[in-house]
Amino acid sequence: MTDPADSESIEHLKDLVAKNPNDAQACLKLGNAFLKELNGTEALDAFQKATRLQPECAEAYFGLAKSFDALQRYEEMLDAFKEACWLKPDWSEAHYNLGLGYMVVGLYEDALEPLKEAVKVKPDYAEAHRVLSLVFKMTGFDEQSAFHKKEAARLNPDFAG
Repeated sequence: MTDPADSESIEHLKDLVAKNPNDAQACLKLGNAFLKELNGTEALDAFQKATRLQPECAEAYFGLAKSFDALQRYEEMLDAFKEACWLKPDWSEAHYNLGLGYMVVGLYEDALEPLKEAVKVKPDYAEAHRVLSLVFKMTGFDEQSAFHKKEAARLNPDFAG
């Protein structure tokens, strides 16, 4: 069930975009609000507009990728995550999500590089260490898997075990 406050927020953001059609940040906010409501189609429209208005905005491509994921358009999702990583190479979450995207389509070996980049950029990213451990295990790299499993548990005790 949709929270009425969220609906008002979306309506407010739609109005904001309508009144300021060249405001990429308003489009980003609207896209994120639609993603929060799991409305991939509307989010996609908002993020596509944001990328046209501000093509160097990594966050717009990240949102675009999330929208493609919601719509199960995985090739486009991967391309958009790659663009977000390229535009903002120090953004660990973008690399992490690119790795997850590769996992979604069953390309586990391809997931390794973006996941390794996520922990290189942000060494204390426990969730990325945990997922990297799983991917290393699945691809036959037991020693690397053990290292990242241990690191994930050190950073977040919930990942122990």
